[in-house]
Amino acid sequence: MSFEGYYQKLCPSGHYWDVDCYSVGEEPEKCPCCGQDEVWHNLVDTTNGSFEDDKRIDGYVDLKLVSERKCEHCGSLLEQIYEIPRRTHVQK
Repeated sequence: MSFEGYYQKLCPSGHYWDVDCYSVGEEPEKCPCCGQDEVWHNLVDTTNGSFEDDKRIDGYVDLKLVSERKCEHCGSLLEQIYEIPRRTHVQK
């Protein structure tokens, strides 16, 4: 069986994005929203699924949403900011 998964990522501003595990290089990635280097990442292993009964088994981190900004005209979501977990994975 092959490995399947993705990385959860955050930049210093709290922007979240995720990347397939096979798309990640050696260098920290740039935030697609603001261009800053990632400061936190977490590997989510979905090889054997994400749940066992109601329990999450893939290592996913449920991040705390700090704020979000919506378009004042149409209400579309423009930006979400998440709290960066204390444990940092990216080495500088």
